[in-house]
Amino acid sequence: MKYQNPTSRLNSFQDINLPASIMNALSKMNISKPTQIQALSIPVGLTGKDLIAVAETGSGKTLAYALPLLSALQKNEKTRALVLVPSREMAQQIQKVFIELTADSPITMSIIIGGIPSAKQVNGLNRKPRLIIGTPGRLNDHLLKDKLLLQGVEHIVIDEADRMLDSGFTPQLKSIQNTLRGLRQTLMFSASLNSEVEGIAKLFMNPASTTMIRSAQAEKPVETLTQTVLFIDKAAKNDRLLDELNKTQGGVIVFCQNQGGCERTGQHLKEYGYEMDLIHAGQTQGHRNRAIKAFRDGSIRVLVTTDLLARGLDVPHVDTVINFELPAQADDFLHRIGRTARAGRVGHAITFVTQSDRNYYGKIKKYLVDAKEIKVDPKFEFMAARPTNHFSERNKKRLKETKDTKETFDPTRKPKGKPKAKSYGDLHKPNKYAKKMR
Repeated sequence: MKYQNPTSRLNSFQDINLPASIMNALSKMNISKPTQIQALSIPVGLTGKDLIAVAETGSGKTLAYALPLLSALQKNEKTRALVLVPSREMAQQIQKVFIELTADSPITMSIIIGGIPSAKQVNGLNRKPRLIIGTPGRLNDHLLKDKLLLQGVEHIVIDEADRMLDSGFTPQLKSIQNTLRGLRQTLMFSASLNSEVEGIAKLFMNPASTTMIRSAQAEKPVETLTQTVLFIDKAAKNDRLLDELNKTQGGVIVFCQNQGGCERTGQHLKEYGYEMDLIHAGQTQGHRNRAIKAFRDGSIRVLVTTDLLARGLDVPHVDTVINFELPAQADDFLHRIGRTARAGRVGHAITFVTQSDRNYYGKIKKYLVDAKEIKVDPKFEFMAARPTNHFSERNKKRLKETKDTKETFDPTRKPKGKPKAKSYGDLHKPNKYAKKMR
């Protein structure tokens, strides 16, 4: 599949024939000029053709597919649409955008995610909502019981396709595709493009009639982002984190590698009185929702999380992202720093690198070309790379030592060391020294 140059490009939302209700909603949302990916995607989406769009995080992808979808739904009252996203937090955020856009429209919608009672969702689906927003896992659970739930769906969006596949949703996507019938339009958005993403695209689309575009900043940090890399001793990280937080203003997201790191970092900040909360997969959906709401409202300034929130979260006042622990995958790093400097705003990302981070740092270095580097530890050096064949080298050494002592293998020789354990029967023989029971 090859990238193409669209024949038309959107300069203003006034240039396209959007319903008046949508134009009014955009005005209330203070959105007047399309971003680059919106300018490229919306004209294609309005034609009804399939589309693959590769764009960086924070580029305005939600509106890039929301406007064509809603336009189609308003023009044909019988058609329905499905939006698939990788996480429940992202689904809830996208639902809020659609609620704003449909404030003056009768379009009904339903959200299908984990953390909500299944019976409630079934009732909502049975009412045949015009728009369904959901995660592949939970939606597929419902389809296993009723394959007709998506009857009439003619427009499909697969958002964050790369993240969806990384999360292991390929079987669910294939299952969902098998339940769809008739002609349909598919819009796929992804921050990166690989063979797996192309494979899913071919499953849902006709490659011969699919338009594929990418923004100029795709798979790169946005231009309004500044970055700092701190090369630091692991023992000094906690104190330096406090120093960096004291320098910042506005919202800060601190990323850790796993739940344990998230809990430890959160406890450290709580001890120093920071207004903060945690979000990771080990918490209830209710807690995660409350934490995100408090962060959006400004009730708390710091959010400590894992890569669970590396994608999809759009909070205007995130001024700083701190990579306190490096992610295992380079794509996750790109999405982490994409939580700030969104939609043309400025932002700052700070990345902590310790002596043991050689491999992780090697993966993300391509995204740090223009970053300011600071050696907090003047003597900083990465730990020597561990040889990949260290086990075989050790065995070779042992073999050499065996040859030097002229030892040979003798199958009849009794092993040295402790004697054999007694048999099961021996272990249960009565002890002659034990006191007899009276």
